[in-house]
Amino acid sequence: MVSGTARVREARSMSGRLLIGAVVMVLLGARGYAQAGPTCAVVPKSLAAMKGCYRPLLVFSPNGDDPRLRKQVEILDKDADDMMDRFVLYTPIVPDGRRVTTPADSPYTVLDPKEMAEVRAKFHIAPGAFAVLLLDEDGSVKIRASAPVTSDRLNTLIDSTPLRQTEMRRPHAN
Repeated sequence: MVSGTARVREARSMSGRLLIGAVVMVLLGARGYAQAGPTCAVVPKSLAAMKGCYRPLLVFSPNGDDPRLRKQVEILDKDADDMMDRFVLYTPIVPDGRRVTTPADSPYTVLDPKEMAEVRAKFHIAPGAFAVLLLDEDGSVKIRASAPVTSDRLNTLIDSTPLRQTEMRRPHAN
């Protein structure tokens, strides 16, 4: 038979663990981003920090107010839950590195101008060009388009990848 004191200690221990879990969930949830794993940066500031954690959607644009850039943001916001479930992280890449259009609901990060220039050079995208690249969590290019990409196309492609198939089989997976 368990004594009353032991039950009280067990209840306190359990409530402490629940409180810690709730605080962690609130803190991570407060940023509004899906997070692929506990070691992933909530708002990564480089492609290297995104690798193994997110599927960056790199949107290269001649400027931060380009209508095609705004259209891509609109598409992402319309299906923000789908983007979060698939760990898609909108990452605008503009020549001056400033004044970028960002989503209201969909996960995003804005890199510093130097990192943007390095990403543009890495993928050989001219400063005046518009391009959309979806990278998988391993950094491989899954989509390369010259116009905004629909969420249906993103979802279909991502869901067909082996990594996403594994994610969907995990208990409590997105």
